[in-house]
This record gives sequence, structure tokens and C-alpha cells, in this order.
Amino acid sequence: MYGWRGRVGLLVPAANTVVEPECMEMAPVGVAVYASRMLNLRADVADNQAMLAHAERAATELGRMKPDVVAFACTSGSFVEGVAGEESLRHKIEKAAGCPAVTTAGAVAAALRDLAVTRISMATPYLDEVNEREVAFLEAQGFEVLKFKGLQIDDAFSIGKVEPSEVYRLARDVVDPRSDAIFISCTNFRTIEIIDALERDTGLPVVTSNQATFWASLEAMNCQEPVIGYGRILELAD
Repeated sequence: MYGWRGRVGLLVPAANTVVEPECMEMAPVGVAVYASRMLNLRADVADNQAMLAHAERAATELGRMKPDVVAFACTSGSFVEGVAGEESLRHKIEKAAGCPAVTTAGAVAAALRDLAVTRISMATPYLDEVNEREVAFLEAQGFEVLKFKGLQIDDAFSIGKVEPSEVYRLARDVVDPRSDAIFISCTNFRTIEIIDALERDTGLPVVTSNQATFWASLEAMNCQEPVIGYGRILELAD
């Protein structure tokens, strides 16, 4: 049976073309990844809020294949209603799927804590109305966002078309010299090809939405194996 070591269920925004391939690329031997989709179109606050109405239905569908963990694989959708909203969303998914759940926003905060960092620079594809909510979420979690920059993309599908080289340049451009880490947000933003190079070139740990989501999923199902090539947080598993 596929997933003999563990099965990860992903709740994926319908327009997202990146999170499934990136998670499959990071998966250790014996870990399988499955997905259910949630209707979305735009990358703005209102559309993220509307997408939340589809989470329980998608989680219920994933629950039929008996996952070990279900991940709400959308950063903005999981922080758009703040810290309390993220917690409520996680509990609803757990009840619907019948297994532990993680969210991308919660996973990012957990990864940053695990790396013992507090001051971050943030790169995103988002509109500023979304960036502002993300900064508020991270600051409520105890982090200081020293600098951030978004590409102001309002079409959700178009985010997945941004080349990794452009994401790398954006991240390098946004780094504040006082930062402890770089955070690249959005599960539809291609990042896994550039994480190692960015960590080497800046000397800073790099946390990305898909990397953190998958790390938290492995942690939730107690899959303790370092995954090499996608940043420090995955390499530190023990």
C-alpha cells in the first residue's frame, strides 16, 4: 500500500499548482501525499475568507482515505482570520477528517520557533492588504517582521507562474541585516529549488510555506527522518 509509513492529506486552493509537486518532492520513502481542493480564484482577503467555507467538506473527503495528518495548505487562508481563526480552522479540520491537522500559518510559526528566531524578513507574492494581515498574525505569535515585500499579484493562478529565480531575487532584496531568518510566504510560490542556495548565500535559515507545512506534517505523524536539500528546518529532524 502506498503511504505505508504515513499518509499526508493536503487541503489545496483550487488555483494552486505548486504545493502538491513540492510536497511530493520532499516526501521521504514510504510517505504518500494526497489532496482535496477548495474553490478559489483571487489572491485577496475576501477570496481567502470565502475559501474557508470549503475546508470542512474537503477535509471530510480526505478523511475517507484515512490520512495520518491533514494540512490546510494555504498560508493566507490560514492567517486571514488571525490567531484565533487559525486555531478554530485547525480544530474544524481535525473533527472533519478524524485525524491531527496542521495549517500552513501555524506550521510557519512553529518552524520559526523551532529555529529559535524572532526577527524575520518576509517575501510574498501578495497584495499589501494580505501582507498586512500576515504581519499582524506573525507579530501576534511573537515575531518581529523587520521588512517585507510583496509582488502585488491578485490572480491566484498567476502566483504559480513566478519562476524560482524571481523568488530568489525578491528574497535577497527584502533581507534586513538585523534579521534572524528569511520567510517566503505562499504555498503557490515555487521555492524548494532555491532554499539551499538562499541559506548559503545569506547565512540565514530560510522558512517557506510548503517546506514548513510538510515539516509540521511529518512532525505530526512522528516521521523522524532528516530531509536533505530543502533547508535547515527539515534537516534538523531527529
